[in-house]
Amino acid sequence: MMTNDSPGATSRVIYVVGSGIDIGSPMAAALAGGGARVAWISDLDGAPATALPDGVVRVPARFDSRAAVTAAFAVAQEALGPPQQVVLSVMPEAGVQPQDIVATSDAQWRTACGQPMKTTLYVLQAAHGLFTAASGGGSVVVIGGSFSLAGAAQLIPFSTGIEGQRGLVKSTARQWGKSGITVNWVAAAAKGLSDRFADIKLPFKGDSVPVAFGRTLDLAREIVPVVEFLGGPAGRVMTGATLLLDGGEWMVP
Repeated sequence: MMTNDSPGATSRVIYVVGSGIDIGSPMAAALAGGGARVAWISDLDGAPATALPDGVVRVPARFDSRAAVTAAFAVAQEALGPPQQVVLSVMPEAGVQPQDIVATSDAQWRTACGQPMKTTLYVLQAAHGLFTAASGGGSVVVIGGSFSLAGAAQLIPFSTGIEGQRGLVKSTARQWGKSGITVNWVAAAAKGLSDRFADIKLPFKGDSVPVAFGRTLDLAREIVPVVEFLGGPAGRVMTGATLLLDGGEWMVP
């Protein structure tokens, strides 16, 4: 069977899956610009943050059940075939509501923490089914804000949900490594992921190296290439890893 790493293989098929704050459309556009065949699977109803180039398949989705996610993946598979890589971001818009922990309701906790964890689980399950059916393994990359590594005092459900996703990634990587499926976590400086974080107070390490040496990271030029690497042959030596893309601010493992 020919894979995307074989001589003469066609472009890599990547499913970019996004729920909530839209980092998926700029990522899909950048990956397509690099030659990948991309499906953008999203619950975003309105216009994406970045215009999608011709050739990117847009798949509207719900993420409230495993069946709904599996159905969305089936639409993408019909259009492009099975993926070699799945990239996921789950950052609910409702989670970006600064407040004290004692003011957090059960509903807010479910929306900002519990449901994103379920969505991540459903996407991992759907990806596993397609990777296994194709018998070629694959790469999953889950992306979240790096502030979860240190905690965010006013974004507790949101931060906890993101860190929980990282724990799910590491446990899944231990299960699937022998089957050729790698699962990695990218913790990126939040302001490099979306302007939505521009005015939100995030944890700051006073003695840190300035983020990216005094500038915000660029999603397309500096984060997407890491995702591409993880999906390529050299990146397959890594699984269960946390890649901290914050310009050296926190320097935590």
